[in-house]
Amino acid sequence: MSKNERGIFQQIFKHFIASLKINQHKLIGEDYYGTKYYEIQKSNSSRNPRYFIPVNNDNHEQELPVEWEAWLRYRRKVPPSKEEIEKNYKLKMMIKQNSAQIEAKYSSNKSQKSTLHNKEYTSFPVYDEYKNYGQNYNIKYKKNKENND
Repeated sequence: MSKNERGIFQQIFKHFIASLKINQHKLIGEDYYGTKYYEIQKSNSSRNPRYFIPVNNDNHEQELPVEWEAWLRYRRKVPPSKEEIEKNYKLKMMIKQNSAQIEAKYSSNKSQKSTLHNKEYTSFPVYDEYKNYGQNYNIKYKKNKENND
């Protein structure tokens, strides 16, 4: 019985001492937004915890690059290399540029079409009989031949 008690106290003491030790936070990399990614080395858990520090702490909806998000969520073991980050950034900028060109092309076509159609467009049909909203409402009864006789 005393052996188990000592084991419990030893575990509590060991965990207390481990909590006082300073863990090393290793800078793993930085993305093109300026966000820095860290990993805590030699932690007691099976996986080393990973986290990031954003450039702007007020912006909670900051966009994370896909490759860094995969690393943070342990979907990939190795952090992305600088070459991979640069290649993906160039691809992203090219896609944005192409989408802006396509948007400009089709928005100019839409403006030409809109001048041809001056018909007023509504998102829901409007019926004349429902425009009065109950004004001039008359109840119409069907007359039966039996009631008239």
